[in-house]
Amino acid sequence: MIKKDIFNKDVKGQFKASAKDRVFRFMMADQMIRGAIVHTTRMVNEMRANHELGPMETLVLGQGYIASSLLCSNLKDKNDRISINIQCSGPIKGFDVESNGFGEIRGYLKTKQIHVKHPEKIKHLSTLYGAGFLTITKYLKNMPAPYSGQVALEHGSVAEDLANYFLVSEQIPTGFNLSMFFDDKETVKGAGGIFLQALPGANSSKVAEAEKMIQGIDSLGELFAKGQTPEDIIQEKFLKLDPQFLNSSRVEFFCRCSKDRMIHYLKSLPVEEKKDMIENGPFPLEVCCHHCNSAYLFSKDDLQAIEG
Repeated sequence: MIKKDIFNKDVKGQFKASAKDRVFRFMMADQMIRGAIVHTTRMVNEMRANHELGPMETLVLGQGYIASSLLCSNLKDKNDRISINIQCSGPIKGFDVESNGFGEIRGYLKTKQIHVKHPEKIKHLSTLYGAGFLTITKYLKNMPAPYSGQVALEHGSVAEDLANYFLVSEQIPTGFNLSMFFDDKETVKGAGGIFLQALPGANSSKVAEAEKMIQGIDSLGELFAKGQTPEDIIQEKFLKLDPQFLNSSRVEFFCRCSKDRMIHYLKSLPVEEKKDMIENGPFPLEVCCHHCNSAYLFSKDDLQAIEG
């Protein structure tokens, strides 16, 4: 992966931001509800830089990244993966984001730019999704094949449609809060999310109370921008349900693409297509990873070596 430097070679600032981007797992309501809270400010900003996104595109894809980082908190094996795919008829078109047990998140929008005639009049993203589907696919070590579940988009909100997916497809009451805070220069100053899920036999009144609490958090991103920590937010907002933290782990915008992997891709192309590239270029040939938008360059000599 070729990650753009958003820290202007400030190594100290990079490590400081990296240390904050973590997912924290917890239990509450007498072990009846499990949850996770994730801080993702660095991840969203690196995603934005690599994919060269405007504010609206950052908001849409960023919500997918935050949600994916919450879902990976429940993966058992480091090599397990889970993906969120949205396909829709509106200007957003959809996105594809996946995460793994290492906390590595990658993904892309299905349109480079969300075309809206009057963006200043858009009050809710739900108007930009249109009809479509949300699909969750799990690639688990102990399962012989990937498992996929799908629901129709009913809300035009990643958080609400994910909650609906878990209720309909897995019969598990679940809540999400996905948030980004932009300053007046349209820079992301805070980003993160919360995930709550009722366990079998959970008291319905406790679940309803937790749902009201998560909905009552207006802007998690703004709280992070102001310097509040994930632990403090959970302890404060869910105090009555006595949250107990279990552990935490890193989350990062990261893709395992490389020049060697792109070489394997180029080798797999039909012979005639490779000959055409060698003869007509252009050089250097640029091959982009659609998951992270890393660009790998190949000279004519590189391609001739690949052909051989």
